[in-house]
Amino acid sequence: MNAHINFDLPQALLAVITPAEFDDPAVRASRAADHRRIDDVLAARVGAEGTALEEVSRQTRRDRFFGPVNRAATRRFLTEARAKVWRNTLELDRARRVGADQYQAGMALLETLCTARLLDLTRPGEVLLRLARRGFGVVLPPSRVDTSG
Repeated sequence: MNAHINFDLPQALLAVITPAEFDDPAVRASRAADHRRIDDVLAARVGAEGTALEEVSRQTRRDRFFGPVNRAATRRFLTEARAKVWRNTLELDRARRVGADQYQAGMALLETLCTARLLDLTRPGEVLLRLARRGFGVVLPPSRVDTSG
């Protein structure tokens, strides 16, 4: 899920939102609102996914105790990650306007950040504590390239 949200989703957004649409404030705002509406859809699914998991996997007392905290945290982290995705999409849009090399450099950096985050989240230990400290998503640094022409 981490790779899909943090790496694939910005590319998908760029595939369907043209530079001209990013330039139009009304269209950009509408696209951003659509993006945020999906947060509500995903948040609504968190509980259902937990129930489905309980049906196929034995739940420990600890799992049951922390279930509500895990579900609340999952909702928060999904929303946070998707907000970061929107920021990264705007950065990648700026990069693609400069040219293929700048866009590829941005994508390479995004891949590096996503890989590091995934490795951090899959190492042994309390994942929720690492998420609480560093969040779920990744953030590309602001572009230092002048796109004014």
